[in-house]
Amino acid sequence: MSSSIPPDGEFPFFDLSALLGGAQGRDPWKQAADMATAIASNNNTEPNLDPIQRMQVEDLARVAELQVSNAIGVSLPPSTRISAVTRAVWAAKSVEAYRRFFDEFGQALSSSMQTEMDGAGYGSGEPDSADIESLAESLEQHADGLGSAGFDPSSLFPPQLMAQMFAALGPMLVSSSAASMIGHLGQRALGQYDLPIPRPDDTVLVIPSTIDEKADEWDVDSPDLRLWVLIHELTAHATLSVPHVKSRLEALLMDFASAFRPNVEMIRDQLGDLSDPSRLNEMASVMNDPDMVLSMMRSPAQDLLVPQLDALVAVILGFVDYTVDQICSSLIPSHPLIRERIRERWIDVAPADRFMERLLGLEIDESTLNRGTDFINGVVARAGDDGLIRLWADELDLPTAAEVDAPGLWLARIGMGDDAGTAAGLDVPDDLSGLDDL
Repeated sequence: MSSSIPPDGEFPFFDLSALLGGAQGRDPWKQAADMATAIASNNNTEPNLDPIQRMQVEDLARVAELQVSNAIGVSLPPSTRISAVTRAVWAAKSVEAYRRFFDEFGQALSSSMQTEMDGAGYGSGEPDSADIESLAESLEQHADGLGSAGFDPSSLFPPQLMAQMFAALGPMLVSSSAASMIGHLGQRALGQYDLPIPRPDDTVLVIPSTIDEKADEWDVDSPDLRLWVLIHELTAHATLSVPHVKSRLEALLMDFASAFRPNVEMIRDQLGDLSDPSRLNEMASVMNDPDMVLSMMRSPAQDLLVPQLDALVAVILGFVDYTVDQICSSLIPSHPLIRERIRERWIDVAPADRFMERLLGLEIDESTLNRGTDFINGVVARAGDDGLIRLWADELDLPTAAEVDAPGLWLARIGMGDDAGTAAGLDVPDDLSGLDDL
């Protein structure tokens, strides 16, 4: 897999270099990590982390940890630690953290290609190592010709081998795409929760170089922005580490990733016969269109999952923003300006980052942020800190999609607020997903 940097905002969803790397027996996720670090670090020209920067972050981390430990509604896991890292390290660790979700999507993509192969009568056979090596050598020798309109790939290998290769290499194409997207995200990330996705351990990553660059750009003191980011990251980590919140969000993300299903009719309309190697260039062009890829893979099951994901993510973001506001309003003089700039970052997202959100089932835009803010403000106005304490207390207390838009309804269901008496006699089912339809 090539480590060169794709143009800003682009991502090689259908990358022949991924085919070459995977086809010759290389670990596609090792190659993905290398590619992501190269993109995030500007082709490995990023300087090493200054030890002084690391010590400054560690000093501020103690202040942030003390502040977040006193926040209402959540607590930090005892093993939580802050780690100041470079963009390259952030990217490599993020590839590993997000891999489980992309693996699920890769299997769905491979399944969609295999469906087409079955329809073409090529069955489920996989090419042997000799076939793979031969194909890889041919592709490498004719790499320049692959982009030309007059090139006929059928001169290199038979249609059946081409068909089997497409079916077998779906996960490798996904790892290439993931590498590009995570690498671009690493260029701008301040910490690890630019996307509200649980991480597998209690190490919280922050990137001092990017934080300092943004401090200069936004004309705020660098220590102020560092402390703000630390408080935000620790608050997000505390929230996403609540066991039932973490398990619920991870389950929704995994369910969404595994629910991609091929729209065979649309695939046939857009790609034609995947076994026809003469259409390789045309297929590559279609597969580089993220909206087209998603539309060809979207399933009705995902349509049912999205409202649940949107609701939970909105509440998490709203709670984190509220808690950070409560801590930073009197602690950091430039907090109002930082909050405004951070909100702009959430809304003004690069195409590659937005595509990554959508692959994971997330749609974080201004309406999502407003929805979460309105819910938290509504809870606090009706029930104060007690409402925030109940928010993450139990899995059955998590608000449904309908309740996120009506905080009074949620408070009534859990026995708080003005309508608590009316709701006291209601039986709460174990599965609350059906309430979304009310």
